[in-house]
Amino acid sequence: MRHSLFTIAVLLSCAVAHAQFEARHVHPVALTPDGTHLLAVNSPDAALSVFDVTNPARPAPMLVAEIAVGLEPVSVKARTPDEFWVVNELSDSVSIVSLSGRRVIDTLSVPDEPADVTFAAGKAFVTCSRNNLIRVFDATTRQPLGSIPLTGLYPRALTASADGSRLYAAFLLSGNGTTILPRNVAPAQPAPSNNSLPNPPRTALIVPATDPRIGFTVLDHDVVEIDTANLAILRYLGGTGTHPFDLAIHPQSGDLWIANSESINLTRFEPELRGDFARHRLTRVPLSGTPSPQIHDLNPGINHAILPNEPAKAIALAQPTALAITPDGNRAWVAAFNSDRLAEIDTATGAVLHRIDVRVNGSNSTAMRGPRGLVLSPDGSRLHVLNKLSNSITTVSTASRAILSEIPAGSLDPTPPVVQAGRGFLFDARLSGNGTVSCATCHLDADRDGLAWDLGDPGGSMVTIQGANLSVHNLTLRNRNLHPMKGPMTTQTLRGMASNIAGVTQPPAAVVPKFHWRGDKPSIQSFNSTFPNLMGGSQLSAADMNALAAYLTSIPHHPNPNRNPDRSLPTSFNGANASTGRDLFNNHLESHCVVCHPLPAGTDHNLDLRREVDGTQDMKTPPLRLVYQRAGIYDPTPGGVSLSGFGLGSDGTDHEMPRVHFYQLDALEDGPQLDNLTAFLLCFDTGTAPAVGRSVTVDNLSRNSALALAEITLLEGQVAANNCDLVVRGRIGGLGRRFRYVAPNYQSDRSSEAPLSRTALLDLLAAGDSLTFLGVPPGSGTRLGGDRDGDGIRDSDEALPWTLLQPAPGQLTFQWPAGMDDWFPQTTSSPADGWTPWTTPPRTNGASLQLDWPTGTADRRFFRLHRTW
Repeated sequence: MRHSLFTIAVLLSCAVAHAQFEARHVHPVALTPDGTHLLAVNSPDAALSVFDVTNPARPAPMLVAEIAVGLEPVSVKARTPDEFWVVNELSDSVSIVSLSGRRVIDTLSVPDEPADVTFAAGKAFVTCSRNNLIRVFDATTRQPLGSIPLTGLYPRALTASADGSRLYAAFLLSGNGTTILPRNVAPAQPAPSNNSLPNPPRTALIVPATDPRIGFTVLDHDVVEIDTANLAILRYLGGTGTHPFDLAIHPQSGDLWIANSESINLTRFEPELRGDFARHRLTRVPLSGTPSPQIHDLNPGINHAILPNEPAKAIALAQPTALAITPDGNRAWVAAFNSDRLAEIDTATGAVLHRIDVRVNGSNSTAMRGPRGLVLSPDGSRLHVLNKLSNSITTVSTASRAILSEIPAGSLDPTPPVVQAGRGFLFDARLSGNGTVSCATCHLDADRDGLAWDLGDPGGSMVTIQGANLSVHNLTLRNRNLHPMKGPMTTQTLRGMASNIAGVTQPPAAVVPKFHWRGDKPSIQSFNSTFPNLMGGSQLSAADMNALAAYLTSIPHHPNPNRNPDRSLPTSFNGANASTGRDLFNNHLESHCVVCHPLPAGTDHNLDLRREVDGTQDMKTPPLRLVYQRAGIYDPTPGGVSLSGFGLGSDGTDHEMPRVHFYQLDALEDGPQLDNLTAFLLCFDTGTAPAVGRSVTVDNLSRNSALALAEITLLEGQVAANNCDLVVRGRIGGLGRRFRYVAPNYQSDRSSEAPLSRTALLDLLAAGDSLTFLGVPPGSGTRLGGDRDGDGIRDSDEALPWTLLQPAPGQLTFQWPAGMDDWFPQTTSSPADGWTPWTTPPRTNGASLQLDWPTGTADRRFFRLHRTW
């Protein structure tokens, strides 16, 4: 039989069976306070997996529950043994989960891209990355207590002091104290080493923010310390690392430990950076007195000048994204995400004592695990590892350092084959010459690092690309000759590339989509030279590059939170009118913007007249879909204060909206027109509708609330607008159920049931039931709304597993089919007393699994299979 409470989730779905947004895991795995259950996010399935870990004789955790949450869950934290908070990055929400109820009991809406949650002083703290703030709730009542604005860039990982009086948050894009010196101030570039090259163009220069020629301040805020009683910011800590991925408090000393990477972007030119543009470290910060960061290099013995360096590749630790300290404080464990390794660290010296390879038999990049989250058992004897790329959980014995098991993170992984085949080539540092760097060293989770790099090559060759002077309506193709000494350029995101290409209709036909700031890469495959030239490795095969390209073009952008929920433009945004701004943008006579930045992506992929963008070299017209993420963080005006050392332009020097360049903007008035145009740019559509990920949870008491009904009406309307699908997942009367909105009714996961109206669906709710209405990308509705494995059979129509109980001398043998991963055995002496998981490891007998129960003269025993969802 199946057991469950009733929770329904309504989701919006996308044009493919599964849209993969490359969730940025922070703390994706946790233990309950009593140590009985392991919690793991199953991001591809938008679910939380719960595992029983009570039996030390069992090498692998046992899956006992799967609970539907929001889209792209990235962190989980247990408040009690029964209540878990799950942070959903794409849904901009926190799902409150009850284990006993097997359901979401509440959904909290939070600002854009929440990343982590922790509890202290009776409060719950949630980092909201894009808004640079922490949202605070009463941990018991879940009532909002306000927000803490932060002067740091992209807060993510959280931890609290042992007594709960202090909270610490890490800023992933804090930078490294570098910034850009504009080309009109920077010295001329050195002469090329290739004598056949012409003189290089005048470019900007990356310098320390303390350079006397810099007249503004770039903050180096890596971590913030907050008083949890009054929510006051006590101080910011700097000098700890460019990208602080995770935090931990030492249980004895109270020192703060930070897993981080340090970028070396002050080094100029690609040949000088080859295989050596990042350091991976642990930073220890004593919190008493004046903080003095102590740096521990995770790769101290590697000679970066030797390429290729096979011995280095065998031990290198790249991108430490997770950190756990043992209860006695003597050891720390680190997950090296890009290396597929775990490392045991002596906390007294910072020395690496042992390394554990989680990739099977050193297999190639397609088999990457990607260890991303760590949690130690209460006694420190076991380390549980959430592998993001393989969506699996590895369990390690900390005593023997042996891998005890690797199991799926849930009963279903809907990750598309195109993602599984290609994503490892982006993240795998073993493809570099010494194992310390990968494409994802700068493109964090296929996104940006917030920095600029000078990857010019004085010994390189000129590149010729064709472009047209479309800004002056001249369609004639002309050669654009690009110098290899291109100067600094900011790291671009690798997300949304397919949507940037789609819809480009600007003539002439020969102006086709190109990649990179200068358009000097005609295809993603053209970046293959990066592997030897920058990473010091070898080029990939054509098949592998095709797989990488297919993966990268599968990643969509997140929705722009500045647009209205129905995808319309706000008429009041920062005191301006984004809708009027769109009209100005599209008015050729007033702004001329649309000539080079046509909708939908805001790019024609053309290399236009360089003089029109006040440049010294040709640049491709960049897309505008992520302007909202980069605006307002860089202020180079005299006396200005910046969160980042780099701005909006290709070299990081531009900052003023909308006048990133001045072409034809002089026809606009300085006041409302420019403000309206800026508002439109900050609300630019990303290609993903704001309804995707929106959610509301209701139960039998709140099902008729005006706010909930309005949200459901909004989501239904967005289905009609083709912005999403609408599905329902949850539990009704103790059973896991799913529904999909097919206007005007909801189709259930049982073919024998007639479609239900919204009212009829809500009327099913009784005490102990709940519904979560959630938006998913268009096309995902069938899978998320009733056919989770995509086999064409609705979930509740799937055949139930058979069971067999066979008596034998002194025992009973309980048997069921192997491969039924969403079912697990339970036993009890009396069903009225409740059922418990049967955690003894089963044995395999052909196509079945078996467990034995010893019998006695007075024994009476019941057995059953229980469904995880």
